[in-house]
Amino acid sequence: METMKNLLGFAFFFTVAILSAWSAWKTPTILAWIVALHNLLLAIIYLLRQPANSYDRTGLWLGLVAALLPSVNALPHSLPPIALFVGLASYGLILWSLCTLGPAFGVAPADRGLVVQGPYRFVRHPMYLGELVLRFVLVATSPQPVLAVLFAMTLVVIQVARILREEKVIRGYRLYAGWIRWRLLPGVW
Repeated sequence: METMKNLLGFAFFFTVAILSAWSAWKTPTILAWIVALHNLLLAIIYLLRQPANSYDRTGLWLGLVAALLPSVNALPHSLPPIALFVGLASYGLILWSLCTLGPAFGVAPADRGLVVQGPYRFVRHPMYLGELVLRFVLVATSPQPVLAVLFAMTLVVIQVARILREEKVIRGYRLYAGWIRWRLLPGVW
C-alpha cells in the first residue's frame, strides 16, 4: 500500500513538474523555474520516501488542497525587487526544509521519523513558514487582491490545521516542542 501511495505521489508531482516547467518555458521567470524545480524535487522524494509508522487520512485531504491551492493564484510575470527578494528567500526556506526532510516528507501528516536538523532547529514548521511568506508576497503584488486575500486566508487555515494534526502524529514531537518553542514565528506562534 505504501509503495502505491509513493507511486501516486510521484505521478502527481512529476505531472505538476512537467506542467510547471512548460509554464516556465512559456513565461520564464525565476520563480516559475523554481516552482518547476520544487515539483520535480517532490516527485523524486516520493520515489525515495520512508514508510510511515502512522498516517492521517484527513491530513492527506488538507495537504492535497494545500498543494493544489497555489494554482488558483498564478505567479506574476514580474515582481517589485523587494517582493522578488522576499519571495526567493521564502522559496529558499521551502527548498532547504524539503531537502532536510528528504524521505521523511509527505503531503499527509505521517510519522516517518522526527527531523530536527537544518531549519527545523529554529522553528518547528519552516516549510509552512516559507510557503505562507511566499503566498503573502504574491497576495501583496496580486492584480486581483480580493481573490488573493481569500486564497491566502484559506491557505493559512489549512496550514494551521495541518500543523496541529502533524504534531499529534509524529512520535517524540512533545520532546521536540520542548526544545524548539515556536511553530512558525519566534515570539508569535
